[in-house]
Formats: sequence, structure tokens, C-alpha cells
Amino acid sequence: MTAPVFPPGRYGRRRAVRAYPRWLVPALIAVVVVVGLGIAGRLYSTYGDDGVDARVLRYSVASDREVRIELEVSGRRETPLKCEVRSRAADGTEVGRAEVTIPSGESVITRTVTVTTTQRAVSGESAGCSAAG
Repeated sequence: MTAPVFPPGRYGRRRAVRAYPRWLVPALIAVVVVVGLGIAGRLYSTYGDDGVDARVLRYSVASDREVRIELEVSGRRETPLKCEVRSRAADGTEVGRAEVTIPSGESVITRTVTVTTTQRAVSGESAGCSAAG
């Protein structure tokens, strides 16, 4: 059997032959999705929620150059943590920062940290915790 011959111009142009196999585009999309999920998982394990919550119970402005911050750290801790607290001036600028090491073990621990400031502070806050090391 021979291929049919169509009148020229009646059915439009014939499709050009593909330069790549039909399965290549879906395969590349699948590879990009898998690699993206792998990168997202790695970033979450590095920077994601570690199950530790640090919150300020109270703070008091002791003087123009000092703030006392009571910090409560809760959650599971297999390794010691390094927690940072900071104080801010009335205009929002950071005027003091201190670091406290929290030992591993206990599920809830409270520490009072004294932050030396460069000018009078109006607040004390937790800047977060990370693994010490």
C-alpha cells in the first residue's frame, strides 16, 4: 500500500519531524521536580523547625545601659543550644545583644540574661536559638 498523496495547500503544512524524542520533556520535568524536592528537604532539615521554642517571659530595664531578660527555652534538646537575646531602643534600633548557652536535657529551662546596651532600651526579645558549636 502506498502513502496517500494529498492536493498541495489543501490540508496545511506537514509537521516537521521532532529533533528530540517525545518522552524527553516529561522526563526532564520529572528530574527537575525530584531535584527540587531534594533541595527543599535538605534546606528544611538544616533551617526548618527544630522543635525548640525560646520566648521572653519578662524583661526589665535596669538602667540606661542594662536590660535583664528572662528567657524560657522549651522542647527536646539532644545537644546544647546557643540562644541570642537583644534589646531595642524607642526608635527600633538594636542597642544590645547577648548570647546564653542552654545545656541539653531538661524539657523546659529558664535563664535570666543581662544585656549591656549602648543607650536606653525599651524592649527585650529573643533573637532565636541554634545548636551550640
